[in-house]
Amino acid sequence: MDIAVLAFLVAAVIIIFGFLGEEFFKRTNIPDPLLLLLLGVIMGPIFGFFAQEQLLAITPYFSALALMIILFDGGLNMNINDAVRNSPRAIIMASLGWILNVILTAALCKWILGWRLLNGLLLGSIVGGGSSLIVIALTRKLGVDEKVETLLSLESIMTDVLCTVGAVVAMNIILSGEVSLVGALGSVGAAFIVGIIVGVGFGILWLFMLEKLKRKPNSYMLTLAVLMLAFVVATLLQGSGAIAALFFGLIIGNSKPIAKLMKFRTTVSIDDNVRAFHCQISFLIRSFFFVFTGMLFAFSSFSSVIFGLLITFVFLGIRIVVVRMATIKSDFNNSVKNLMTVMFPRGLAAAVLATLPLTMGIPDSQAFPEISFIVIFSSIIITTIGVVAIKKRSKPSRYESE
Repeated sequence: MDIAVLAFLVAAVIIIFGFLGEEFFKRTNIPDPLLLLLLGVIMGPIFGFFAQEQLLAITPYFSALALMIILFDGGLNMNINDAVRNSPRAIIMASLGWILNVILTAALCKWILGWRLLNGLLLGSIVGGGSSLIVIALTRKLGVDEKVETLLSLESIMTDVLCTVGAVVAMNIILSGEVSLVGALGSVGAAFIVGIIVGVGFGILWLFMLEKLKRKPNSYMLTLAVLMLAFVVATLLQGSGAIAALFFGLIIGNSKPIAKLMKFRTTVSIDDNVRAFHCQISFLIRSFFFVFTGMLFAFSSFSSVIFGLLITFVFLGIRIVVVRMATIKSDFNNSVKNLMTVMFPRGLAAAVLATLPLTMGIPDSQAFPEISFIVIFSSIIITTIGVVAIKKRSKPSRYESE
C-alpha cells in the first residue's frame, strides 16, 4: 500500500478509536489512553505498519507540538487564583517526588544492574516525572474538582521540565566529565524563569492585540501562531517552551482578572466557540499522542522488563509518601488523596528522552529505551486500574475537596 494512503488510513482509524475510546470511558470508567496505547502497539511492534526508525525521526517534532497544544489548553482552562494558591503544594510534590525517584533509580541501577552512578542518575532523570499530557487529559475527563485538577496539572508540568532539563544536564556531565551541582540547579531554575517570563510577556502583549482583532475571522489561528512563537522564543533563550505555553494559555484564559491586575481596559474573553474548537484540536493531538507512544514500544530483554516493573512500583511507593507529605493540613479527603497517588503515569517526554543517550553516544545506554518504555506502559496501566477502582468506590462529589 502506498505510504500516503496508509498514513490517511491510520489517521482515520486513530480518530475513530479516539472517539470510541471516550464513549467507552463514559460507559465503563476505563480511561481511553490504555485502549489507544494498545492500538499503537498493534499497529507498531505487532503488525509493523511503520518502522521504529521512521517514528523516532519525527518524535521530537510531534512531542513538541503535543506538549505545546495540551499545556496551552491546560493554562487556558486553569483558574489563575487556584494556580497561585496551589503552586506551593505542586512545587513540593514535583521537586520532592522527582528527586527521590532519581536517587532511588540510580541506587537500584548500581546495586542490581551494576551501572555507573551517573548512568543511573540519567535514567532516573528520564523516567522520574509524570506525564502532563496524560494527567491533564485524565483529570479533565474525570471531572475532578478544579482545585485538584490545577494542583495535579501544575505538578505534572513541573516534572516534565525537571525531566527534560535534568536529563540534558546529566548527559552533558557524562560526556564532559565535569560534575557541577550549582550549574545543574542553575539550569533548572533558569529554564523555569525564562519560560514564565516569555509566556507571561507574550500573553499580555497578545491581550492588547486580541482587543483590536475582536470579531475578526481566524483570530484563533493567529493565537496558535503566537503560541508557537512563544514556544520557540523560550526554547531559543534556553528556557522551557512547555512552561511558556502554559503561562501563555493562563494569561489568555484569565484575561479579565489579568486586565484588572494590570489596570488596563479590555473586553477580550475566550468565547465558547473558540474553546470548543480548541477542544477538538486537543482531542486530535491527544489521540495521536497515545497511539504514537504505543508504536514506539520495543521488547528484546526480559531482565529489562523486570527492572522496569520494579522501578515503577518503587515510584508508586514514593508517590504514596510524597502525596501524604504534600497534603498535610489540606482539606482533601481520602478519595482525592488516593486519586492523586495513582496519578503518576509516564508518557511521551520519557519516550523521547530515552532515545537521546544513544544518539548522543552515552556509554552503556542501550537498555534505556526498553526500560523507559516498560515504565511508561506499566505506570499508565497502574494509573488506569487505580482510577477505575477509585471511581467505582467513590461518588463524583468525593473527588472534590471538602
